[in-house]
Amino acid sequence: MNTSLDRKKTSASLAMRKPFLALTPLHILTWLLVVCALITGVLLLLSDIFAFPWSHAPTSATPLLLIGAAYLAFQALTGPTLLDLCKALIVSSAFILWGIDQLLPSGWFATTLGDVVIVLYVIDLGWMMLERLKQRAWSKKMVEAEK
Repeated sequence: MNTSLDRKKTSASLAMRKPFLALTPLHILTWLLVVCALITGVLLLLSDIFAFPWSHAPTSATPLLLIGAAYLAFQALTGPTLLDLCKALIVSSAFILWGIDQLLPSGWFATTLGDVVIVLYVIDLGWMMLERLKQRAWSKKMVEAEK
């Protein structure tokens, strides 16, 4: 016999189950890019140990380009706030530009592009640290205000 209490238990247990996640092409693309970036990162390290028959430049550029693209796709999936999107664009463009820099011949342009990458990483890390310091100062003020 199906009582009201049994129906409530059944509906509650169904509600606690995780809903089925429909994988969109963007989900699949993001996963593939991340996995390929990890695999090519391992290949990069292996190329430092073993002699591979191909040039080092594409081997070092590939994981950078892939993870930069994966992070862009990830942002499209997560729908960040405008501020978080700006931060993500800084990081992903730094990785992509670094990957491009790996493929360029030595010269003024490659050096300048490398400098741009450095500045993007400095902006990203500095921004993150300043936000954390600001959060700590704010929480410290809140604790002091409660005393």
